[in-house]
Amino acid sequence: MSKQAEKINSSMIHKTGDTTAMTLSNPNDIKFGITTPFRESDKGGELVHLPHDKPIAFAVETVCKVWCYSNPSDYALKFSEPPSHYVTEERRKELSGKLVSMQFSPIKLCEEIMSKMKSNNDKEIVDGMAKLSRNASDPTVADVFVGIGGLPTLLDLMEKEKPIDWQKEGFAFALQALLDIMMLSNDATWDKVQSGVISRVAFYVNRPSSSPPPKLIGPALQVLENAIASGNAYAQIEKEVSLTTMKMHIQTSADSRVKQNALALINALLSKADLSKRKSLATTLGSPKFRDTIIEQFLKSPGDRSSETTHELYVMQTLLLNMLDEKRQTPVNVQQVHPYTFVSDDQDQGALFKIKELFRIAFESADSSGNYTAISFDTANTYAAKREKPNAKRDYQRLGFTNDSNPEMDFTVVPPGTLALDCMYHLATVHTENYNKIVLDGICRASGAECPFARSSISLVNVLSELLKMGEQPDEQNGTFYPFFFRHDKPFEELFCICSQLVTKTWKEMRATAEDFDKVFDVVREQIVRTLRKTPETFEVVRSLLNGMSYAEIMKIRQQERSSREEWELQAQPIQELRKKLEPEMIDLIKQNRINYLVTGTRFNKFTSRGLTLIRVREKFWFCRLSPNGKVFHYGECEEKATPLPEELPSKINVVDIKDLLTGKDCPHMKESKGKKSSGSLAFSLVTEKESFQTVDFVAPDKRTFDVWTDGINALLGKPMNSDAAKEDLETLLHMEIKLRLLEIEGLPELPQVAPPIPELPLSFDFSALQVNGK
Repeated sequence: MSKQAEKINSSMIHKTGDTTAMTLSNPNDIKFGITTPFRESDKGGELVHLPHDKPIAFAVETVCKVWCYSNPSDYALKFSEPPSHYVTEERRKELSGKLVSMQFSPIKLCEEIMSKMKSNNDKEIVDGMAKLSRNASDPTVADVFVGIGGLPTLLDLMEKEKPIDWQKEGFAFALQALLDIMMLSNDATWDKVQSGVISRVAFYVNRPSSSPPPKLIGPALQVLENAIASGNAYAQIEKEVSLTTMKMHIQTSADSRVKQNALALINALLSKADLSKRKSLATTLGSPKFRDTIIEQFLKSPGDRSSETTHELYVMQTLLLNMLDEKRQTPVNVQQVHPYTFVSDDQDQGALFKIKELFRIAFESADSSGNYTAISFDTANTYAAKREKPNAKRDYQRLGFTNDSNPEMDFTVVPPGTLALDCMYHLATVHTENYNKIVLDGICRASGAECPFARSSISLVNVLSELLKMGEQPDEQNGTFYPFFFRHDKPFEELFCICSQLVTKTWKEMRATAEDFDKVFDVVREQIVRTLRKTPETFEVVRSLLNGMSYAEIMKIRQQERSSREEWELQAQPIQELRKKLEPEMIDLIKQNRINYLVTGTRFNKFTSRGLTLIRVREKFWFCRLSPNGKVFHYGECEEKATPLPEELPSKINVVDIKDLLTGKDCPHMKESKGKKSSGSLAFSLVTEKESFQTVDFVAPDKRTFDVWTDGINALLGKPMNSDAAKEDLETLLHMEIKLRLLEIEGLPELPQVAPPIPELPLSFDFSALQVNGK
């Protein structure tokens, strides 16, 4: 129970009624406090225990009896904590431990509001509107108000009022109440809003010079937006409210909600308009003046931008992008007039013109005789300039067209249709220098290693369209807004130009050939995705981020993500259980490896003691190896590069005679030695007789040899292998084995943390009999 309710409990006067004194006999019973604003003597309130099988009205009736209130049906309970809605049976569980207030019931409240709204006194009307505005956000009040016929009364009052004479504050209350009722009541629809009401609302929206208060303009814009989105008022609002008005509200209003609502209304107009009007609106929205307004009001201080405003900007971005979807879905129409001859329709002569311009700009340095300077790749793998006669088929092939006889055929596939050609034309005419560099780079490469400009452009348009979700309706909840979108009148084409340079750069970094085309675009796609995730503010930032996203960087990121994913997967419970199951097998494998190493044998340096110093004897070596049956160590002196056989070594030790293995400073030849510390850490000794302490002493040439030999001897003696090399090899083998076993489930988004339950055994294992019965 809350502290406030406990205070009421301690100060209340217990009545003689049974209900207020009852105890919780069922865990579903609830206990809460009730106060009332109606009587000073009842400020203390009551603590109520409501049985689980009694309705909330039962508590109201009981308390009314205690407080001597007549007509309990005129009262209801409201939560004291905001938003202070009426308590309903659906919210019964929320009562426990809460403080509620006894108020007039929703029906009585709505009747009082209706009485004020029907008054001839302006002050009474405004009071009624204010009360309705304060309570209409409660779904119970909204339903009751509509149920008693309050909505037509509200709409008639809004339509008949005189905007200049009636108080603007009252109309603001009416607008907010209308919004809440339309949103919360199931019986209220925007189709019921008369055109006269829409005109009255539009009147205030169109009069910024009269300085209507923001609390009026904000709801007014919301009403118009909802009337378009959920009603049939588009045609009227489109005539009565202009984009200029919306732009003015965005520029002049100090209220961020007004700006947000203005954006929402523009989006509603744009989404409901027919194609011709949508194109006109899109042209206006893409104009420098409007984009400057968006940049000034929303993009200069992104930290001050609310999430709702950002979402409206995302919706506008999506709607404007979708204007390009018609081109993306429109192919170049080419008709076949002869078996090998194709001509464009008259309506697509513009496509032929753009293709010729691409050709002209790429190869425009022609002289008076019709020759032009072209860069070719000579047999010495050097760049050379030479005069060549124009050859359309060869040059269209150099431009990367798949169909070099009739390049228009490349744009008959949708998507991307004519949009790809428009983007290529934009690059060639607006960024001519970059276009020539891209084309020149392809020409200067060896045959098969050139990046096909036309083919890559078509694929790039498809990638960008998919990533920007072109053609899809805006998401109501999610969606990503890219601030750079409003920095250019043709943002998609501009993004294409930047990414075209990225394609060429990545192609060179990957040293790709024609067979690697799809691999290159897998990398390009990832580069663009990772850049867009950072929602860059300007195209300069986009360019900078893409330039920093090299092929090597992508490979590094992929490796890091792969390692992180593998590390996470290896921590899953099923993987840990599999690891424990595989560990003994891997340890046996390491043991066998170590013993095989001992059988192969090792050449050791020979050392001698001079006082307290251990000194290596130059050009003196000795060799030790284990017999193939693993029972005897053979050892003796040898030449520098010799690998003697067991029978060539004069001395031997039976494995069963080895009593212990000593390492480091525990070895007898190292205890008193003052030689190099590295030699001491690589020393080990075989103890053959503990009493007489006879040993065979070794100094390994390196750490790996030391680890392998000590592991092998411990394995022969039945002791655990504790060296660093053994631990490292165990981890490597387990990791490789687990990865091999996980290949069968490659591609699953996530490994389950718990193994699926084993089904119960069937009642009978006589499956043939079951099959017969089943038939």
